[in-house]
Amino acid sequence: MSRPSVLRILLSSGLVVAALGLQPQSADAQAKAAGKSNSESVTFSTKDGGQLKGTYFPSSAGPAAPVVVLLHGKGGNRLVWQAGKGQYPGFAQALQQNEFAVVTVDLRGHGENAGGGNAKKNEVKLRPVDHTAMVTFDMEAVKKFLYDEHQAKKLNMNKLAIVGADLTTAVALNYTELDWSKEPYDDAAVPSQRTPRGQDVKALVLLSPEITVPGLVTNQAAQRLRGMKMPVMVGVGKKDKTDKGAAKKLAEQLMPKEEAMPYVVLQEYDTTARGTDMLNLGVGVEQQMYKFLDDYVKKAPGEWRDRKSPLLD
Repeated sequence: MSRPSVLRILLSSGLVVAALGLQPQSADAQAKAAGKSNSESVTFSTKDGGQLKGTYFPSSAGPAAPVVVLLHGKGGNRLVWQAGKGQYPGFAQALQQNEFAVVTVDLRGHGENAGGGNAKKNEVKLRPVDHTAMVTFDMEAVKKFLYDEHQAKKLNMNKLAIVGADLTTAVALNYTELDWSKEPYDDAAVPSQRTPRGQDVKALVLLSPEITVPGLVTNQAAQRLRGMKMPVMVGVGKKDKTDKGAAKKLAEQLMPKEEAMPYVVLQEYDTTARGTDMLNLGVGVEQQMYKFLDDYVKKAPGEWRDRKSPLLD
């Protein structure tokens, strides 16, 4: 079966329709599309005793399903990825409708994990140790959930992308470095036949990146990703005085001028908004994120394989 074009996929999800100002779907078509979207509330248990709330959007593609973890920005919560505009779906639902498995999560100190309720933006007070724990505990808890779903053949964790915004771009970078530091189990003589323990993150989308976050070092992670030729999309508002310099600096770290690296892109949008506030503005963020994820995750090689090592029996 031939793969539908990216444009056709975007049209079916409503993203291009909204951007081009075309007429929305009929009520019947909207109801039918909504029926394809389903989600469930999940709780991720961290090794330091935390309980993180999340939402899981399962895929209809089973073990072939690529995976995207969507992270909110500072003071935000996971619901931002579910909020569409008017009659159009949120980004999480749009990805799900096109065979991605999607996880959104409230990281510690945010959303339902902030004192039992949804914290208002800019009210979150975090220490450097909290930022570090988002990587070593929170993201690892999400990865454990993905492992269980992978083993149940409901998705393919070997085709994983992370989307971060402002503060959580540093979390995404540092977790990717951590994930790739995990060597395969020594359970086969031939290295390619050894069971992986990590090395699953295949692409990143970083909106309004913050490269100076207490407790997290982004320079080292960026250098490793450059050496790995990791596909990365950096997005920032053209009028965003807070993040534009950091976005350019990070893009240069990932993509030296003397090298041709088309899989590392810096996208600028006609807005003063930053992070997830750039969603639903009609400036093209969702369309370019989807195309990037389609090209470098969904279409990327990486067959499903059993991730339980014989050494664990």
